[in-house]
Amino acid sequence: MTDSLFQRGQHYQQFRPTYPDTLFEWLSAQSPATHLAVDVGCGSGQASRGLEPHFQHVIGTDISLRQLQAAPASATSFLATQAHQLPLPDTCVDLITVAQAFHWFDKTAFFAEAERVLKPGGVLALVSYGLCDVEGLEGMVRAFHDGPLGPWWPAERADVVAGYPQAQLHWPALHFADTTIKREWSVETFIGYLGTWSALVHAARAGQSPLAPFSAALRTQWGPQTRTVHWPLRVRAWRKPRPH
Repeated sequence: MTDSLFQRGQHYQQFRPTYPDTLFEWLSAQSPATHLAVDVGCGSGQASRGLEPHFQHVIGTDISLRQLQAAPASATSFLATQAHQLPLPDTCVDLITVAQAFHWFDKTAFFAEAERVLKPGGVLALVSYGLCDVEGLEGMVRAFHDGPLGPWWPAERADVVAGYPQAQLHWPALHFADTTIKREWSVETFIGYLGTWSALVHAARAGQSPLAPFSAALRTQWGPQTRTVHWPLRVRAWRKPRPH
């Protein structure tokens, strides 16, 4: 299992889309200072590395040591720990990000921990991207996602695809203008990305391989050219109140 987790971390590095720099510029502009950002549930560090040009120090945390070990060398310091048990002093963090991971957390405990470690005026941001679509093949990915893969998705999947609309915090909300992640990909790169989906991991454990027939159909429809793949990018963000 640990080797497969390490391999998944490597696949995340190779095939998951990165976030636009405009996101990190906005996050740093909202933060009370740019001394310390903590990326919780960081996996192999895609968002952590995006924060590096904008903060003096970046810490990435994840419960999976094997995911952290798959992260390429960078300026980020990585810690294996649970989201609600951060080994950090009180009120020391300017920004906490959670990119594509909040749905796995104990939400009440995590919010309490975020309140403990954030400075007054500090920012908590839940970052997510929804289900992708492929230009010229609209609806094809959705049909696969909801059809053959439907039984293999965990219940939490709907929350991240929707952009965490149920997440509530008693702090002032910050508005990020929703945007789109775009990539020009070959069909093989896109199939590699699909292979990182957790539903396929669950299906494989049950001896099922729904990606194989879909990949064959996708190659036929895609053709030899690259196509534009786009994901809706959403942010739910709040500022910790300052004392009166």
